[in-house]
Amino acid sequence: MMNKYMLIFRGQDGVDTSDTALKERISLHVNWIKKLGDQHIDSQRLEDSGTHLISHDRVITDGPFIEAKEIILGYTIIAAKNMEEAVFLTKTCPLLNYFEIMVRPVVS
Repeated sequence: MMNKYMLIFRGQDGVDTSDTALKERISLHVNWIKKLGDQHIDSQRLEDSGTHLISHDRVITDGPFIEAKEIILGYTIIAAKNMEEAVFLTKTCPLLNYFEIMVRPVVS
């Protein structure tokens, strides 16, 4: 049985944010997705801006988020037998050269 895992891409300081670099990383990611085949379920890139709710009374809406470490860039959902396979597949993702990737199991 295959389980779903969400890969959450998180920004890092010092990453080139030019349009050229972005297009190159998107191309690398698309090629990686093709290699995953049926194990790729979904991927989405997120906007740089957004709203951050800290509590019912505290909402920060001043995005884009300034610090790279605050930015969740997007996600990919993959199918894997277990966490070990999900981590193995994640280690093959070329975006790991640019960003942190958190791997989280999706509740069935």
